[in-house]
Amino acid sequence: MTSHGYPQNNIPPNVAPYLNVDPTTNSYYPTVFFNEFWLLRDKLTALNETVKELTLNLEVSPISMTKWQLFLQIEQSFQVHRSYGSMLEGEADELKRVFLEGNPYLLGLTMIVSLFHSLFDFLAFKNDIQFWNKNKSMEGLSAKSVVLNFICQLIIFLYLLDNDTSWMILASSGVGVCIEFWKIGKAMHVEIDRSGKIPMLRFRDRESYTQNKTKEYDALAMKYLTYVLLVLMAGFAIYSLKYDKHKSWYSWILSSLTSCVYMFGFIMMCPQLFINYKLKS
Repeated sequence: MTSHGYPQNNIPPNVAPYLNVDPTTNSYYPTVFFNEFWLLRDKLTALNETVKELTLNLEVSPISMTKWQLFLQIEQSFQVHRSYGSMLEGEADELKRVFLEGNPYLLGLTMIVSLFHSLFDFLAFKNDIQFWNKNKSMEGLSAKSVVLNFICQLIIFLYLLDNDTSWMILASSGVGVCIEFWKIGKAMHVEIDRSGKIPMLRFRDRESYTQNKTKEYDALAMKYLTYVLLVLMAGFAIYSLKYDKHKSWYSWILSSLTSCVYMFGFIMMCPQLFINYKLKS
């Protein structure tokens, strides 16, 4: 490692444990850092009684202080994420593999696209909240589509949760579920019924939704949409059960529902389009 000097009592905390300080002179010896940052688990060789000889390759070279501290900081960050449960075992290796084996230009493009995707998600959430927060009338709007969108978002969230998806994607999906549930409260009257032993949520249509043809057209569109969706979902579920592998019956149901949401999600716009056509809005 290249030589570097620090004032007394001003050594970086992540570097201090690696320094061998002489108490008499307050000087530290040259530090040897075993860099295992890029050593992936699947490249390790198990040592047991069957191993008679092993080739050991050592590469000795200096490393800058900045690069050394960067490696230590990233490793500490991985440990913190694992302790909080936000990173599973092996995810750190997969992240390192992206830098080792991936195309740097493709990686940079992927990062830019991911940032734009997060930005567009935020803007979509913002505009959706602004519209429904200001909306005071359900005339010409499909209340059943709002409920159906919430169910679809919940299915996707449960599917991502069942497949150990990254916490960043889970957070975005979870926020979407919360917003869709909040929109139900803006589209309908949501009340808590405490008449029974277990409190239940009761949904009641708003007056602006029932006093015109909106509710009638919405129910008619949803009626035919339900028939189409049930046939498509049943057909795809049978196909998935026959040709795909699943961890459990729960995973099969979630996978089938999620695939239907992704493939046939555009059909969810039909009730609103039908209402717009009938009301000439």
